[in-house]
Amino acid sequence: MNMNNNTNNNFPDLIPIFPLKGVVMFPDTYLPLNIFEPRYLEMIDKAISSKSRVVGMIQPNNSNDNNFCDVGCAGRIIKFEETTDKRYLITLKGLSRFELISEKTNRKNFKVAQVKWDRYNEDLKKIDIQEKFTNLKVSLKEYFKIKNIRVNFEVIDKCNDYNFVDQITMICPLAFEEKQLLLETISISKRGNLLKSIIESYASEENISQVVKH
Repeated sequence: MNMNNNTNNNFPDLIPIFPLKGVVMFPDTYLPLNIFEPRYLEMIDKAISSKSRVVGMIQPNNSNDNNFCDVGCAGRIIKFEETTDKRYLITLKGLSRFELISEKTNRKNFKVAQVKWDRYNEDLKKIDIQEKFTNLKVSLKEYFKIKNIRVNFEVIDKCNDYNFVDQITMICPLAFEEKQLLLETISISKRGNLLKSIIESYASEENISQVVKH
């Protein structure tokens, strides 16, 4: 079932949140999710029945899974499927990042959060970036080789999406702290520079490790 609608910035201040460590979402990206816990099935039921169909993705922090990072990203449910074994397969389209004000567990046992949007009010605007990300792609190829991750480099070479940096951040197995730092970086160009530095640091560490071993 497809649910595409035009987005606007009239987002609710109280939204359901789905905590998931190691997973971030950015505006204008797509995140598929497999929902199976009863409380989160209830959450999706509630979100689908709402006018906005918004769900907030947020990472638990490192010290306590019941505490959350300060920034998450909201997405609208644009695709929904129920499986024969009572799971939900959904796709979120990223809308805007938000700052977490407070959160609580409701009567259905899922989290709802009071959020504010103003810090990231530029998230709905597609930035005109004329960039082929050549240097980042070179660094990525070295990173994927080091991590033994098989990827189609042709697809990467041809990808010139303005939010290429965000898409790569979502799929790379970076530390959750690194993903969170990238998520909280307001400017997409600064995120690109930061991601390149992080990727190159992994390559540098591996090269040093190889020298020490030999």
